[in-house]
Formats: sequence, C-alpha cells, structure tokens
Amino acid sequence: MAMLSTASGRLSRRTALGAFLVVVASRMPAIASDGVLPAIRWAEAADAAYLGSGRIADDRAKAGLPQPAGWSAYRASLARVRQTARLDLYALTPTTPETAAALAAYHAARGERAGTSGARRAARRRLRKVFARPGAALPPRPT
Repeated sequence: MAMLSTASGRLSRRTALGAFLVVVASRMPAIASDGVLPAIRWAEAADAAYLGSGRIADDRAKAGLPQPAGWSAYRASLARVRQTARLDLYALTPTTPETAAALAAYHAARGERAGTSGARRAARRRLRKVFARPGAALPPRPT
C-alpha cells in the first residue's frame, strides 16, 4: 500500500480519503430539515437571554443601582450571539411541513413580541424570501 507524505508524517490512502470526504461534506449545505428545529431553539434561547438581560438592566436603572462592571460588554456579547443565531436560522431552508410551520411560528412570535407593524412586516418579508428558495417546503396556511 502506497503512503502519502506530509510535513507531519505519513498518511495512508484511507486516511487521506477520509479527510477529503470530511472537508467536502463540511463544505456542502446540510439538509435543512435536520438543522432548522435546533437553530430555532438556539435563536429562541439567544433572544430570551438578551431580553432577560435587558429586563435586569432596566430594573437596576429604575432602582437607581449602577450596572456591574463589564455589563455593557456582556450585553454586547449577547447581542452578537443573538444576531449570529438569527443569521444561522435565516440561512437554513425548511424542507418539511413541520420545519416550515416551526419557522413561521418563530418569526410570527418575534414580530408580535416586538409589538410594531414594522417588525411584523420584516418577519413576513424574511419568511417570503426563505420560502421562495429552491427546495423549500410550502409555507403553512394562515389561520
């Protein structure tokens, strides 16, 4: 069996082929139905953490207490995590009716939680773009 040489040692053909397949598989888009539901849970958790920290900051401000050292950096990190979670969710395409309904429910809840017509329109616009992608499941019917 021939061996491939590398700077760190020698690799067998099987190892090189396995590494190649791992790299190729990581570059290919994952099946969306496998990732939409966990991504929704992650986005919901990030939203809840950010909103909870905002409530804490508001309560402390109303009580006249100063914010702890590093609080603004903590809030900024929560905002970045929330943005990343939302972008990751938006990048996925729902391929089953179950994931389509869950995604629509998440966006509807986000729009309602914001309480503005602009937020609801933005959520509907995002959903239209997601459901217009090739391979996307049909959007759930409005009730």
